[in-house]
Amino acid sequence: MNELVSVVISSRNEEKNIYNLLKSIELQTYKNIEVILVDNFSNDKTLEIAKKFNVKIILHGKERSEQRNVGFKNSKGKYGLYLDADMLLTPNLIYSLVMKIKQSEAKGIYIKEKILGKSLFNLSRDFERQFYEKSNIDAIRFFLIENFIKINGFDEDITGQEDWDLSQKFTRLYTAEILTDKLD
Repeated sequence: MNELVSVVISSRNEEKNIYNLLKSIELQTYKNIEVILVDNFSNDKTLEIAKKFNVKIILHGKERSEQRNVGFKNSKGKYGLYLDADMLLTPNLIYSLVMKIKQSEAKGIYIKEKILGKSLFNLSRDFERQFYEKSNIDAIRFFLIENFIKINGFDEDITGQEDWDLSQKFTRLYTAEILTDKLD
């Protein structure tokens, strides 16, 4: 259970979000984690905030697909998890992901995501999200990095739906499951 998990975060001008995400990673019950922030030359306080955490920072431009690929090429973990800067993790999420992938035949894991916020827009997005879990428009976020490399990672010519494309490429060769654990 000591395998390293590489968490790759792509960012650009995320000073409003990055602290909360990095703090939620710091509070994980699973501790063998490396965090790699691939930043697209932010001109706000994103990097200043990130430097307060145990994070490897790589400055690299273009879009998220390329940033994520660069992050995983510079990772050392057995498992990979990619996140957006505006996400938050429950404290047991990474532990649950590692346990799920070890106890199943799956090589990739979908994560139930919850949209936060009380606005009608956010409530609607959160309601909508439950209808496409583990569908062709959902995203595998946790996987064995060796399999990510075998499928050549993210298609760097795609912006916006690169995570869906990755999931479709991944499930053509490997099994994937959804993490259904109740997370605290």
